[in-house]
Amino acid sequence: PAAPPASSVPPADTMVAAVAASAVAASPASAETAGSSPRTGVTSATPASAASSRPAAAPQKAAVLTAAERREATMQAELYSILVATEHLESAFVRGSVSNEDYNRCCSQLLAQFKTLRNGLKDKCPDIKAWAKEQGLSCPLAEERLLGTGVTATTLYGDAKKGADSLAAACFKASEGFITLSDALKLNITAVDELLPLVRDLQASVVCIPNLPPLSGLDRIQGWLVTLNNMRASDSLDESQCRQLSLDVEQAYSAMKSWLQDKM
Repeated sequence: PAAPPASSVPPADTMVAAVAASAVAASPASAETAGSSPRTGVTSATPASAASSRPAAAPQKAAVLTAAERREATMQAELYSILVATEHLESAFVRGSVSNEDYNRCCSQLLAQFKTLRNGLKDKCPDIKAWAKEQGLSCPLAEERLLGTGVTATTLYGDAKKGADSLAAACFKASEGFITLSDALKLNITAVDELLPLVRDLQASVVCIPNLPPLSGLDRIQGWLVTLNNMRASDSLDESQCRQLSLDVEQAYSAMKSWLQDKM
């Protein structure tokens, strides 16, 4: 019989390729949507039908702060800036890079701002030192000025230019401060917001006395300044504190008068 035309019989290699392709299409591995073959490690592509069936991821919404939260965040940011500014100011004063006049003006403003802000954050930030540590802020000079004494360094340790005042005038001002504070305590004035200005004025007048030695009792006045500064304005001294303050004032005043008598 005559042989069929060569074109009607597919080549052997073509038939083998067709059989292999059909076997692969019928195998379970071809139905996998994703992953890698355990033998080859080749990752298979995800079919379009499976990808289209997945739900679209919801867009993430930005956090929305309430009015109270925004106000609190703003106040904490202001507190941070006051601490940093005070630290730089104190460092500049120690280096002598700022004049006493500019230091007094800037430091007094920062102290007033801090005390006002501290009252607004007393519930959220009762411990300013702990809050600063949590923020990674190291400001020992600012903490001493704002949380310690609460007055400028020139008020505590004197101003060189103010030292030019005569001894008699400086002692007269200090005597006025001692008598005013003593009379206030005798009148049972115990509120912090009333006693703190008197103690501050007394300390400022004492450090203006030229060549004043470290007399007994004067350091206690500075200690009371720190104590009152760390109390709230609405607080009051109890009976024992008032008696101790009266005794310290009397001892410091007596020491100053004895020193003046020895100079005469």
